[in-house]
Amino acid sequence: MLRLPALLIALLLWTSGGGAWAQSLTLEEKLAAIRKSLVETALEGPTKVTSTQWIDAQGVLRESSSFRSDVQVRGVRIVGYTTDSDGESSAKLQWQERNTPVAGKAAADANSAGPACKPASGKRLQHLLGLQWNTSGRFSAEELNMLDELRGHWTGQLREAGETADIWRITPKPRNAGRSAYEQALLGAGIDDLPWLLDVTVVGLPRSNEPSPPWTNPGERAPVLPEEAARSSPRVNWAFNMPAMARIEVQMRLYARNQAKPTLQLSTPLTLIAQDSNWGITQLSNSVRDQVLQMAQSNAMALYKTMACQTVVGEVTQALGKQFRINLGSASGVRVGDTWVLADAGKLPQRALEPGNAANTVMAKVQYVTEHYAQLTPVAGPAHNVQARWAAWSAEDAH
Repeated sequence: MLRLPALLIALLLWTSGGGAWAQSLTLEEKLAAIRKSLVETALEGPTKVTSTQWIDAQGVLRESSSFRSDVQVRGVRIVGYTTDSDGESSAKLQWQERNTPVAGKAAADANSAGPACKPASGKRLQHLLGLQWNTSGRFSAEELNMLDELRGHWTGQLREAGETADIWRITPKPRNAGRSAYEQALLGAGIDDLPWLLDVTVVGLPRSNEPSPPWTNPGERAPVLPEEAARSSPRVNWAFNMPAMARIEVQMRLYARNQAKPTLQLSTPLTLIAQDSNWGITQLSNSVRDQVLQMAQSNAMALYKTMACQTVVGEVTQALGKQFRINLGSASGVRVGDTWVLADAGKLPQRALEPGNAANTVMAKVQYVTEHYAQLTPVAGPAHNVQARWAAWSAEDAH
């Protein structure tokens, strides 16, 4: 299996510095410092002020104002806490702006210098990508064998890249589309709520009208019957000594949870050719196998440049009194005793200047962890305000 280039390895070691850790701060003081920094973050961008005035039924003039910052933030990471000479504490934050979807060929910019951002320091928390593999089109039994081998090479390459980068892990994600609310409540599990979906679809393309397939190795050349070139469907190996061949397109899309547009979108055409043998299970030729690994490596590089700029962000999936569940677990690096900040991502930090929004943030501690979710209890802040679909940001020091 191909290894990632040394450039990628070097990029993984590039981490940012953090602020000083204030060991003496209580949890309430840390939460206050985070709230203060969220307000400061909102002030860094242009702020739109909307004021509405009206006269109520008693003839009293009423006024309402709203403040909204243009800072578009998806994830926040608390790097550390500092205390100045006056004893005032603040939190140093790293935030990841909402990115625009990336689309194009897998080979495009695959060998560029690296991600557009500086990779966040701290490697314990990782993104968990739920993989769904699909096929679209009519494939013969021989072609399906080649697709199975393609899937194994592609998945193995991206899984190895994630382990090397220490940024993501890949796990198969079951399908729950079409389930009723009752079926989901009965059959649902933590793995259904993964933060990321990696959707890969292999699309069968029509046969080329070329007189012969694009052989990449003279030793693999085989005669093609004239009528074979004109056939497009069904694909049948009419020549006994002609290896199976399939033209496909591998489409990879990366979706963040609750987002309809892909964060990353790649499309790669490929011609699969089997080994020149009529015995045993159909396998990819050596030259095509190399192409598959190179394609997977390009996909892994594009995925790295995208995920390196993403903050590990959880979501509150259950809020029952003083028991909260987030969709990150041990597979993402979460441990018992970790502290997390729960906040309404629709209001913070964009609307942190409005009264009460920053004060609604809650700090909670992990009490129980499974592979795909963690159970938390509040330790600071108004716990009764926490709702499902709130964001969960790690409050752990990056060092």
